[in-house]
Amino acid sequence: MSEFQYIGFRAAEKPVSDKDLEYMRQQSSRAEVTPWSFDNEYHYGDFRGDARTMLRRGYDIHLHYANFGIRELLIGLQHNLPSAPGAGPYLAEDRLQFLEDKQGRGGILSISPYLEAGDQDELWDVHEILDRLVPLRAEILAGDLRPLYLAHLAVMSDDEHDPEESTEGPVPAGLGHLTAPQRALAELFGLSDALIAAAAEGNSEKAGQEDPGRLYAGWLQSLPQATKDAWLREWLADAHSSARSDMLAEFRKSRPTAAWPTVRRDRTIAELESAAKGIHEKAVRKAAETAARQRAKRLAAMAADPAPTLRETERLVKLRSRDSYVEIATLLKDLREALAGKKEAGLAERQAQKTQEGEPHAQPAYLGTSSRGVRGQMRRVRVV
Repeated sequence: MSEFQYIGFRAAEKPVSDKDLEYMRQQSSRAEVTPWSFDNEYHYGDFRGDARTMLRRGYDIHLHYANFGIRELLIGLQHNLPSAPGAGPYLAEDRLQFLEDKQGRGGILSISPYLEAGDQDELWDVHEILDRLVPLRAEILAGDLRPLYLAHLAVMSDDEHDPEESTEGPVPAGLGHLTAPQRALAELFGLSDALIAAAAEGNSEKAGQEDPGRLYAGWLQSLPQATKDAWLREWLADAHSSARSDMLAEFRKSRPTAAWPTVRRDRTIAELESAAKGIHEKAVRKAAETAARQRAKRLAAMAADPAPTLRETERLVKLRSRDSYVEIATLLKDLREALAGKKEAGLAERQAQKTQEGEPHAQPAYLGTSSRGVRGQMRRVRVV
């Protein structure tokens, strides 16, 4: 396995200033750097920059991914963790912690489960996952505890923790209905849909957050017109304006963060994994039953009127490709099954023979419909 590392940063609320952007460029000579993003890949060597200082000086979220086990996410929060008492139960030693900024207010939420190479499937297009994670910061600042629960679940499920002894944190409302950034977080740390569904069972489905648009509208109406005009002028005049960030900071200070509803269930990770296995198996059975019903319906339609299937094989053979021949074989196998025991039972064999005679490029190994030929086709179909 060749080594691959990705280093990414994103700005969430405002672009990095020109002065700080120069500092960002000094952290890596090969990175693609903009006021909103920083991206670099390594196939040998390591990133030598100062990620925490980069977060303090303009970027808001950082992802370090390596295919040999590293999945570290850092999120800069200027005003400490909101609803600190609610956040506290999720913090777990050095794998999920809030690092206070000694040079100013706020700090960094650090999430870094311990993983070995091969523990999880490799991720592709990691920079796109980072883009999807950016709104997670605003959710945390708004008091949403679902990201912290997911991060805690990832850490408690890692190689440093015994699933029989490790327990989940308080289960937040709305866990069964994750936002897009929260789904990206689950994907990053390899949390399956079944595991999250098991964790959400029996909990409130209603998220604890009010509509932010309505809250913003009410807050803006309470502000002096001169204040709003000043922000708007700054925003229009300066492409690198911090007006949006300033407004959001004032909005958050103007109202206490609402407590996100949670329930303590204290299930062990082993219990959650067992429940997840049951949910997964049930989903697999349901999918198989659905596929069987759909197949039966499709075969019944073929038996009632074979003509569309025959026309499709004639269209496919003109493509003269390996994939088209395999698809023809699959269609004729299905047609043979659909017509079994009927007076048209030989139609699939006749169509296969006609296709082979009319198209020399078509390989009999794909088109034969004898019982031996069908088995051979299906092996080839599975390979494709």
